[in-house]
Amino acid sequence: MRIELELAYILHTRPFRDSSMILDCLTENHGRLSLLAKGVRSPKSKQKQLCQPFRPVWVSWQGKSQLKTLTEIEAQAPSYNLLGKYLFSGFYLNELLTRLLLEHDPCPEIFHRYHSALQQLTSEASLEPLLRHSELGFLHDLGYSVNLQLDSITGLPLDENNWYHYVPEQGLVATQADNSLECFQGGCLLAISRDDYSNVETLRQAKRLTRSLLRPLIGNKPLKSRELFSSIPSGEQV
Repeated sequence: MRIELELAYILHTRPFRDSSMILDCLTENHGRLSLLAKGVRSPKSKQKQLCQPFRPVWVSWQGKSQLKTLTEIEAQAPSYNLLGKYLFSGFYLNELLTRLLLEHDPCPEIFHRYHSALQQLTSEASLEPLLRHSELGFLHDLGYSVNLQLDSITGLPLDENNWYHYVPEQGLVATQADNSLECFQGGCLLAISRDDYSNVETLRQAKRLTRSLLRPLIGNKPLKSRELFSSIPSGEQV
């Protein structure tokens, strides 16, 4: 199998033997896959600078095994210049997709959603709304979205004054207000469904909601990228 010049982003890299590297890539039409980049860590390699996150590249590969061999890599555009908390957020999205996506499962919608997120991170858009929008978008594209407008038991529209409990694999169910991390106010849920994060409480509950939705898919192992935010105010954490 040989694929020529597929648009991709490198999500993660790790050394392999003396001078090679394994690239964890998100491709436009072939999903996430691992590519063995032979010799790119050699001092004479001209490709090493291209094997970095946040840069759109053209990649070609071949091979029959799960681990394909990179045969060519070219820059498609300059790297996105992410700084500070926006850089940390980029690493967070990379790690999240690495944990969420199965290898060789085509997901062009997620590729383009990720591309859009990088553009917004570069323009230093409001960070938390951007991350919540991206997380919920990834879940939708993977078929794990939750209806944020209807009670999953009664089928009735959510009441903005009522409270709802999130039940995995079922959805939102009316409940009494409590301090549970799985309990959300109807008005906040409706605002999230409209992508309206103008209210601070909506942002707070949106973070709890996306963590509840993502947990069964990525497991309980902490995301390393979240540790990067320990050096900035808690209000800026993902």
